[in-house]
Amino acid sequence: MNGKAVQQESCSTEEQFFLKNFIVNYALYFALAGMIIFLTLATNKFFTLSNIVNVLRQISVQAIIAIGMTMAIIMAQMDLSVGAVVAFASVCVALLLNAGVALPLAILLTLLFSAVWGLISGFVVAYFKLHAFLVTLAMMTLVRGVTYTMTGGYPVGGLPKSFFPLGAGYSLGIPYPVIYMIILYLIGFVVLKKTPFGRSIYSIGGNEDAARLSGIRIFIVKVSVFVTTAVLSAVAGIILSSRLMAGSPEIGQGWELDIIAAVVIGGTSISGGVGKLTGTMVGMLFVGILTNGMILLGVTPYMQQVVRGLVILFAVILNSMQEN
Repeated sequence: MNGKAVQQESCSTEEQFFLKNFIVNYALYFALAGMIIFLTLATNKFFTLSNIVNVLRQISVQAIIAIGMTMAIIMAQMDLSVGAVVAFASVCVALLLNAGVALPLAILLTLLFSAVWGLISGFVVAYFKLHAFLVTLAMMTLVRGVTYTMTGGYPVGGLPKSFFPLGAGYSLGIPYPVIYMIILYLIGFVVLKKTPFGRSIYSIGGNEDAARLSGIRIFIVKVSVFVTTAVLSAVAGIILSSRLMAGSPEIGQGWELDIIAAVVIGGTSISGGVGKLTGTMVGMLFVGILTNGMILLGVTPYMQQVVRGLVILFAVILNSMQEN
């Protein structure tokens, strides 16, 4: 009897463990499916081609930045300066174009100048062995201040018409930003899963000391991730500047929190070592559809903040359950 009781208890424990893992790992997908079904029934405007394209276009810019943020969080770091770099790149490309610089060169220079911010953040984090939270918090203020200084706090308009299609054009009915997002996610997936650099990111996030002993060049990998995040933020800033036909020092404020929330909702562990871009994409879709749905349902902006806060809290709890 004792043997049977132990066996039954063991089976029960295994079933509970399996059920918990199943719920934790697939809760987001169930929630996303449930939200889509609810919004489809609640409003006839949600499940239309134009609205779906609109949702994808709305999330595309932040989703591009989320690629770099996913890499940083997998590495047990984060970058709070992404929103400020978006604004810097938006203003930078606008000023260069107004100065008569050719569009391809203006874009290239903007990416290079923006990469410098990531280089500084990565160097300080890696060389002084500081956590990126405080370093990038300081960089957020610094970059935003530089951006305001460059423009005097005013938007930069008067951009050439040839710049507009870059962020507002379509191909076969698909907005260009969505196409950029898909291409960059495919590249990011290959980098994370199929290259030594990607495996090094996971190793550092899992156990930095073990990664160092195994010969991984911690300094170079860390700096590279922050440079990558800054460049992707610059891409987002250029796209936004094209769509608005202006460079604005105001854009991107608060984006870092939204992007981190989407990455965490997508299953990337804030403790590092665990995460994937497919999860980040689902997390971005969840946040985008949630925001779009609340707008269609007439939810006030104040209540939208409450709902988003609850969603982030739910994601943190799920993240904690995954680690335990």
